[in-house]
Amino acid sequence: MNRQLTVCILAMLPLVAALSPRVQAQQVQTLSPAQAALESAQQSQKYLFIMFWKNDDAATKAMRQTLDSSLTAQSDKASSVFVMMKDPTEKAIVDQYGVSRSPMPLVLAIAPNGAITRGFPLKLADEDVGSAIVSPAHAACLKANQTDKLVLLCVQPAGPAPELPSGVTAFKADSQYNKSTEIVIVHADDPIEADFLKGLAISPKTTVTVTTLLAPPRQIVATFEGTFTKEQAIEKLKAAQAGCCPDGKCGPGGCKPSSKK
Repeated sequence: MNRQLTVCILAMLPLVAALSPRVQAQQVQTLSPAQAALESAQQSQKYLFIMFWKNDDAATKAMRQTLDSSLTAQSDKASSVFVMMKDPTEKAIVDQYGVSRSPMPLVLAIAPNGAITRGFPLKLADEDVGSAIVSPAHAACLKANQTDKLVLLCVQPAGPAPELPSGVTAFKADSQYNKSTEIVIVHADDPIEADFLKGLAISPKTTVTVTTLLAPPRQIVATFEGTFTKEQAIEKLKAAQAGCCPDGKCGPGGCKPSSKK
């Protein structure tokens, strides 16, 4: 190599090294404000309320005021970010949540695990914010269903945790359902999960493990008290799929349109 060229390259190395941190910083800054807020909320284990809006009209102003005031009492649990639909820098997050044709304004509540817990189009009431902050198990079930997965929710009785019912482990081990199934375990006497379990009609005083099979979008397929078999769970699942789409193609992800005309 030409000696003069070699000297020039060596002379430029410190400059390249000095520029590297700037390049890295620019890469970090490629996140839009809403994406950065979402990442920050997830890292802090907080909820993020994303308000999408188009026009600065009375409905938008009212929703924003309600959201701001409601989050004052929830600042340790949640934060908010506002996304103008016409802002090109926020196109990625608009596409991510598929809200380009949704009624506006719209608020989506995003749990720390990424699950959408509630959506509020056009109007927002003070109590809506609190209702959107759900228990960890509830959020885990929503996240799984929203990613087209089945959920085996295992509610264990108080005291030392018993082994999971054989039907749970066998169903999860089945090659047809393994990748499309999540197991969520909670204790029946956990006060944080009380409202969630009440909604599923599961007693906090149960003496056996209660397993609820949930399918997308938010369908209770079956509930088993105590032991059950993989075959029983599959039978319930197929019956639910046949009922929801008698002329369609059903799978672990739920109902899908039929290819028949």
